[in-house]
Amino acid sequence: MQRLTLRAGAAEDDLMLVFETENDDPPALEADFPLSCVLLLEDGTPVNLIGRNYVTEVVASYPYRVTAGRFFQVNTGVAETLLRLVSEWLAPDETMTVLDAYCGVGLFTLPLAERAGYVVAVEADPWAVEDLLVNTADQENVEVIEGPVEAVLSDLDVTFDGVVVDPPRAGLDVVVVEALAGMRPDRIVYVSCDPATLARDLKRLTDKGYRLVQVQPVDMFPQTYHIESVSLLTWAGHEA
Repeated sequence: MQRLTLRAGAAEDDLMLVFETENDDPPALEADFPLSCVLLLEDGTPVNLIGRNYVTEVVASYPYRVTAGRFFQVNTGVAETLLRLVSEWLAPDETMTVLDAYCGVGLFTLPLAERAGYVVAVEADPWAVEDLLVNTADQENVEVIEGPVEAVLSDLDVTFDGVVVDPPRAGLDVVVVEALAGMRPDRIVYVSCDPATLARDLKRLTDKGYRLVQVQPVDMFPQTYHIESVSLLTWAGHEA
């Protein structure tokens, strides 16, 4: 056994036990109470052992299906703060086309789609994309694109008024920075889980003509050194 994770959804009885082992042989299990059990293979594929392979999370009244092994903010109460900051700072309206990059299962996609005219959501993880398609099924103004952000943006011929990026700890690939600078959206909201890569990427973006307006730390993991940050950049209209 490499790892054992217990995930609780929004409902009291929405529990999922996720096993990660060194081999892909599913264990024989029996459950004495309502519980889903999933074996997560090395390639990220979830294998149902008991029940279903996902839970339903709720953040600020938005429901999200989250399959085993897919990333989702564990502190859903504080995640509401992220949603509020992203929505307020990007300030989307029905005239705007918005990019949600590294969107996962659609944490920001759903609230953005309620206000923006059109949302393009980009995610590389195929299992997260399946959840994303379920979560946005009722949103006719959302286009879902599966693939690495750096590859998708290089081929995307769309003008964006606003962009949300929520990359993994490694931050933005330089190809993504170049693509964003070429698109020149009026606003970029950057959600980061690593202050070091955030600082690096903010420097790269400001060198490309963006102005850093504000940064808000968010205590996603109390009593730890981990911190989330939300940053707002606006196009300053000059070349470095």
